[in-house]
Amino acid sequence: MLKKTVVIPVVAFLLGGLASAVWVNLIQSDGEQTKTREPLYWVAPMDANYRKDGPGKSPMGMDLVPVYEESKSGQDPVGTVTISSQIESELGVRVADVTLDSIRKQLNVAGFIQYDDSTVQHYHSRTSGWVEKLYVFSVGDQVNKGDKLYDLYSPELVYAQQEYISALNTTNQLLLESSRLKLQALGVDAEQIRQLAKHKKIRQQLTFYAQKSGYVSHLNVREGMYIEPKIEILATADLDRIWVIAEVFESQAAWLAPGLPVTMSVKAFAQKQWKGKIDYIFPNVNAVNRTQQVRVVFDNPDLALKPNMFAQLNIHTKPARPELTVPNEAIIVTGSGERVVLALGEGKYRSVNVATGLQGQGVTQILSGLQSGQKVVTSAQFLIDSESNITAELNRIDHDKPSANEESIDRVWVSGKIISVQPQALMLSHEAIEKWQWPAMKMSLEVDSKLDLSTYKSGDIIGFCLDEFENKQYRITHIEIEQPAEDSNTMKVDHDAMDHSDMNHDEMDHSKMNHDSMDHSAHGMEH
Repeated sequence: MLKKTVVIPVVAFLLGGLASAVWVNLIQSDGEQTKTREPLYWVAPMDANYRKDGPGKSPMGMDLVPVYEESKSGQDPVGTVTISSQIESELGVRVADVTLDSIRKQLNVAGFIQYDDSTVQHYHSRTSGWVEKLYVFSVGDQVNKGDKLYDLYSPELVYAQQEYISALNTTNQLLLESSRLKLQALGVDAEQIRQLAKHKKIRQQLTFYAQKSGYVSHLNVREGMYIEPKIEILATADLDRIWVIAEVFESQAAWLAPGLPVTMSVKAFAQKQWKGKIDYIFPNVNAVNRTQQVRVVFDNPDLALKPNMFAQLNIHTKPARPELTVPNEAIIVTGSGERVVLALGEGKYRSVNVATGLQGQGVTQILSGLQSGQKVVTSAQFLIDSESNITAELNRIDHDKPSANEESIDRVWVSGKIISVQPQALMLSHEAIEKWQWPAMKMSLEVDSKLDLSTYKSGDIIGFCLDEFENKQYRITHIEIEQPAEDSNTMKVDHDAMDHSDMNHDEMDHSKMNHDSMDHSAHGMEH
C-alpha cells in the first residue's frame, strides 16, 4: 500500500550565508518508486498554500513539487514528516532522550547588604529638654556598651532629683522608693542614682549611656537642640552579623524555602565568598518589578561587609522529585503554548504540544505530552516544527473537503419557507418528511457549494432536494422557488385612492359580513 509523500520546504542556512531549499520526502515502505504514482496536486516549494493541478512555476520562479496520495494504513499520525539521512546530516539534526530526573537549580540573584534589624538600638529621651553635649559626631561612629552618648538638661529631671533627695531626708520608705522609681522611669541609670543618694547634690545635666555596642546608623540631633520624647536622638546597630535583602523573580519563587544555603560575593572582595542561609521569605510580590524578596543572614566577623554594598548571591535549591525532563533547547515556545519535535525513528518527526514546569541545570520539567524513553529534537527543531504544522494543516484541509466522488445514499424532495440566508446554509421551516420520519420543524441545513444563495431571501417558499450522505450528513443539492417572498404576502388595497362615488351603499347587503374580524383602524373607524 502506498504512503503519502509530503514534500516539505526547509530553508537551510549554510556557511557563508548561502540559503537552499531542502525538500523532505516520505519514503515508501513497500519499495515502490514515487514515479509510479499520480500526484494529487503540485505546490510551491516556499509556500505550500500555492497549489496547481499540474507542474509549473511558483510565483518565485521555482518548480512546483508534487504531492501524492496518502497511505490508507493510517500508521503515521497527522503532521508526521520524513527526512532523509542526507538532509538530517546537512541540517545538523540532534536528538535527546526524555528522561526521569530530579531537577536542581541554582538561582543567581542580586541584593543589598543592610544592618541586622534585630541588633538595632534606638535612643529617645523620656522627657523634654536640651542636648547640652554630644559624645558621638557622625553616622558610622563606633560605640561600646556603657559609652557616653549625650548630656541632657531637663527641668523635669531636676525636679525628680529634688524629690528623691527630699525623700532621703525622711523615714518614709514608700516615698523614697516611689521617687527612685521615677528617676529610673525618666531614664536615669542606677549609678547616677547611687551618686545622687551619696552626695545629695542635684545635677543640672545628666549623662545618658550606650546600652549596646555597635555603630551609629542614625544621628538626628546636634548640641543645643531642644528634644522631645517623640524625637529619635540616634540609633546604633551591630555589624557582626548582617542581612542581605535579595530580589528573586516571580517565576523562580517556587524554588525558595527557608534554610536554603546561599553563597555570596561582593565586588569589593572579588576573590572571597561568604556562606549564609535564607532566614525569611517575604509574603508579598513587588507589583512594579514582579520580584519576591528574601532575607539572607551572613556572619561578618572581620566587619568587611558594609551596609548598602551590592551583592551577588547564588541560592542552592533542593532537588525536586523525579520528573520527566528534556533539554531546554528542545522546547519551542509559541504564542499559544509550548511544543517539542518528537523523533519517531527512521527519519520521521512530528510536533507535539507539551506542558512544562520547572527549569534547572539545563533541563525543563515536562508535566504532560511526553513519555519516558521518547526522543526529542534539540537542533534544527524549528525548521522541522514549521513543516510538521504545515503538513498537519494541509491534511486537515484535505480531510474537510468533500470528495469529488462523494455520492448520496438517500434523497427526498421537500417544500419549505426560508427564514434566513446564512453563509452556505439556509434556516428553513419545512414540512414533515415521512420517509425519514422527520416532523415539520425549523432547522439550518447546509447547502451545496455549487449553489448560489444570493438570489434567495427570507420569506421565499421553495422546493428543495435534500440528500443524505455517510455519517448522517445532510445537504441541499437543488432549489426551486415555488413562491417568491413578495407574492406570498396578502395584497394590500389603498382605499384612500379608490373612487366610491358611484357606489350605492343602500343596495349593498352587509348582513353576511363579520365586522368583528375586520380591522378598520387605518380608516379611523371604531365600532
